Amino acid sequence: MTHKQQILSTLEKETAICKRLYTLIPAEMLDYTPKEGMRTTLEVLQYLSWCAVSCIEDYMAEPDKRKSIYNRNEDYGNTMKAEDFPLRMEEQMEKIILLLANVTDDELLTREVLVPWQHPYILGEALIETALKWLTGYKMQLYLYMKLNGVELDTGDCWIVTE
Repeated sequence: MTHKQQILSTLEKETAICKRLYTLIPAEMLDYTPKEGMRTTLEVLQYLSWCAVSCIEDYMAEPDKRKSIYNRNEDYGNTMKAEDFPLRMEEQMEKIILLLANVTDDELLTREVLVPWQHPYILGEALIETALKWLTGYKMQLYLYMKLNGVELDTGDCWIVTE
C-alpha cells in the first residue's frame, strides 16, 4: 500500500464513521450547542462536509485562488441541510480522490505547500495535519455532542464502526 493509499483509506474511514454517526442524531439535537459561541450540531455537520476537501483544493491551486476556494467551500457548506449530510460527505470524498489522483508518493514526501495558517509543510504531512485531523477532530466533537445528549454510543462508534 502506498502512502497516498494509506491517507485516502483513512480519510474514507473517517468519512464512513461520520456518515454513520449522522444516522444516530435525533432531529431535535441539530440546534444543540453546549455553550454560546460554539457550533451547533448542524454547524458541525456543515463544517465536516467541506473542511477536508477545502484544504486539499487549496494545496493544488494557484496561490492567488486560495482565499476564494475557502470562501466558496464555506458558503457551500453553510447551505447544507442536515438531510444532505451523507451526500455532501460522499461528494467531498470523491473530490479528494480526484484531487489526489495524479499526486505521486514522491510528491507527498517532497512537495512543499502552505497550510491555511501559512506555515510550509510537505504535502503528505499537510494532508495529515489538516484534512485528516480536521475530519477526526470534528467527528469527535459530533460524537461528544451526541453523548452529552444521551445518544447511546460506545467508544467504537467514534473510531471503528462504519455501518
